[in-house]
Amino acid sequence: SSSPFAVSFSPGDAFIGSMTFTPAFAKKYKTMKVTQHSNGVCVATMCAKDEVGLNLLTGRLFREFADVVEHVAVDDSVRVFVLRSSDEDFWMAHFDLHAIMKLPPSAITYPGDRELTPNTWHILCDRLRNMPKATIAEVVGRCGGGGNEFCMNFDMRFGVRGSTCFCQMEVPLGLSPGGTGCITLPGLIGPGRAFEMVLGGIDVDADTAERWGLLNRCFPDIASCRDHVDEFAARIASFPPHAVRAAKASLLAVERMPRREACLETLHLFNQTLAYPDARKRMEAFLGRGGQTRPGERDLQGTLSKL
Repeated sequence: SSSPFAVSFSPGDAFIGSMTFTPAFAKKYKTMKVTQHSNGVCVATMCAKDEVGLNLLTGRLFREFADVVEHVAVDDSVRVFVLRSSDEDFWMAHFDLHAIMKLPPSAITYPGDRELTPNTWHILCDRLRNMPKATIAEVVGRCGGGGNEFCMNFDMRFGVRGSTCFCQMEVPLGLSPGGTGCITLPGLIGPGRAFEMVLGGIDVDADTAERWGLLNRCFPDIASCRDHVDEFAARIASFPPHAVRAAKASLLAVERMPRREACLETLHLFNQTLAYPDARKRMEAFLGRGGQTRPGERDLQGTLSKL
């Protein structure tokens, strides 16, 4: 019989049989709704009701982002975190400019000054980037400025052709991106394209974002994007969490250490996974269901779905 970790899903089946509830910590939120599924997928849907209806990155939205990321990062019942927007035109427009213009004079620095400690935004982005579980941004609509900087710290991003649009628009406003964008963007799309996007303040549509690497994939419509995100999140959630945790840490190792040390770190993480009984059980099941045979390897996904 198939195990509860089967990985084959049909469109729309991702959450069939999965119980849902709103976590207690999220019931007070005003800018997003959080739904946790019993299969381990937690979905936060932005529904900010700011004064202009743009899903602006306001102080309240930032605080609720920080809170949900903090809770999800340490909740072992959550295996995958998904963020989407209820507004089909705006995923997150940008940081609230009224809030920026209200920053006190003490926030201004001058040549020769140096920041000595990360601010709360950097801490939030690092916590999101490094949480020991998969994170997915379903990006429908415009995503700009600080919203794009936040978005880039998700492990994966999926979008919609003709809808998804990215813009790092600080330079046309006389500003410079300061919320991790200039650190993360070159690694995703390369330095030259990062310069084009940041210095030019240009719009990057879904097809271009997919070619450049800012999106994993783009889809022809919102429904197909939603189906893919739900199914892919459920697929990852069906795998042993220790393996997902170790694999993500391995992928991020090169950001934290030189290549030689990163190689040693990934070897250490691989050896750690060998200690889990579930790893041996799944390898034995793979071999018993056609793995390492020509038919089983030609239909590798079908063989994996039997575990």
